[in-house]
Amino acid sequence: MYLLSKFSAYQILKKRKSFIAYFFAATCGVVVQYVVGTIFCIRYLGLPFNTGVSWGYLAAIPVGFFLSKNMAFGAKESGNTKIEILKYLVTLVFSYFITVKGAEFSLWALTEFFGDITAHIPFTKTEFSPIGTFSHFAGMGFSFIFNYLAHKKFTFA
Repeated sequence: MYLLSKFSAYQILKKRKSFIAYFFAATCGVVVQYVVGTIFCIRYLGLPFNTGVSWGYLAAIPVGFFLSKNMAFGAKESGNTKIEILKYLVTLVFSYFITVKGAEFSLWALTEFFGDITAHIPFTKTEFSPIGTFSHFAGMGFSFIFNYLAHKKFTFA
């Protein structure tokens, strides 16, 4: 019985609380980044891929900071908000290049491998690139682990 309670789902979740909370915060950032970057900037405004991904990334910065600070790393009342913002911005410079260059590389590699695939959104006249969408998510995924570790060990430490 003791062994079972030692390895219960509750214990596992308790040990991984910051990771799970950061995953939620990052998911909110991903939604903002995708809506602003891909849907609004690339599809609606017709901006180039890298520019759209960049604008989406910039739009998601405040969402990521406040959710990470308040939920994931328990720094809600740390009293170091100005220093944390500065550290957050330093971390984001590296993360930005990982995200944008990762998305750009994924777009290039997948387009070389599969060609330029477009799909139609049902009941509309809108076309979109599944490869572009996947590449955008790949770039965000590449930076996820870097961000988690950097924020845990540097930004909110």
